Amino acid sequence: MFQLLLVILALSVGFLLMKVGMILPWLFGPIIAAVLCSKFSRRTIVWPKVLGDLGLFILGAQIGAAFTRQVVLDIKDDAVNIVILNMLLLAAAVLLSLLFKKIVDCTFETALLSSIPGALSQMIVMAEENKQANLLVVTLSQTSRLLFVIMIVPLVSSWQSGGVSHAAHKAPSLFMQLSPLSFILLVLSTAAVYRLMTKIHFPVPQLLAPILVLIIWNMMTEQTFSIPYMLVALAQVLFGIRIGLQMYSLSNQLSRRLFVGICIHNLLLIGATLVMVIVFTWLTAHPFNDLFLSAAPGGMAQIIVVGIETGANVAMISSYHIFRIFFILLIVTPLVQYILKKSQIDKRL
Repeated sequence: MFQLLLVILALSVGFLLMKVGMILPWLFGPIIAAVLCSKFSRRTIVWPKVLGDLGLFILGAQIGAAFTRQVVLDIKDDAVNIVILNMLLLAAAVLLSLLFKKIVDCTFETALLSSIPGALSQMIVMAEENKQANLLVVTLSQTSRLLFVIMIVPLVSSWQSGGVSHAAHKAPSLFMQLSPLSFILLVLSTAAVYRLMTKIHFPVPQLLAPILVLIIWNMMTEQTFSIPYMLVALAQVLFGIRIGLQMYSLSNQLSRRLFVGICIHNLLLIGATLVMVIVFTWLTAHPFNDLFLSAAPGGMAQIIVVGIETGANVAMISSYHIFRIFFILLIVTPLVQYILKKSQIDKRL
């Protein structure tokens, strides 16, 4: 019952923000509602995980639907830029970890694991396994970066997007284009891929499973479609409430020194991203907004929401972030593990 009241409040705040022209009303509205409910309610609010996951599945479907055959060919031609921009961002994060170490007065292991962007779950698991890393600092730093991205990136993006667009895809609506049998086939395929990704502990399976299934669908059938905006808005509400509750729980755990360190570190990282993107706009034909959201050092789901709302190239943005996920999984994570083990050995000697 209390969750229903929270949803009603989230919708009300979102509608109010939409009327006053606020960027991302259906994301910020639920976040504000969740924080207010947590602050003024005497009970602990539990948001069912399945609802937040449902929001991610819908957003994943929106992203996957944007990957038409032509878009995939265009992304293939942009492979070099994807690699270079992501490697520069990761290099900037590692360098800034040295500053974070001095400000927070933490170990090198803690600073390094706190700094790698877009790999929250992997870095937290590694912090659990490393005795020299402070799990609380790593968790707060990684999670807080998502909040900084949610607060800052939409503002920068909206200044350069030329206005908000709710028409992210021109294809016919999902319910007009697909037969009931095709719809059921896509749902079952997504569920199967999600289950497989969960078993192998792949990051963000709720988002990546529908993306993968719909990319294959688009390549095989060319029967493209779009997700109705009402569903996308609902996804933002379900996901936004989860973020708001996380924000409130984190606010009670931050010390002043850690808060200052996280603020400086994330602002500098976003600033470094801005500089890199400005340079890339001179070297490529991509709009600033598309490049900035592609490089933004935050969670893929949050960035995609901003991209949908600002009418950006969602397929391009998600391709950059998907590459970063694979790059972190296959190269960065093993490399970080090697560095941390070598650091422990050196300390023993």
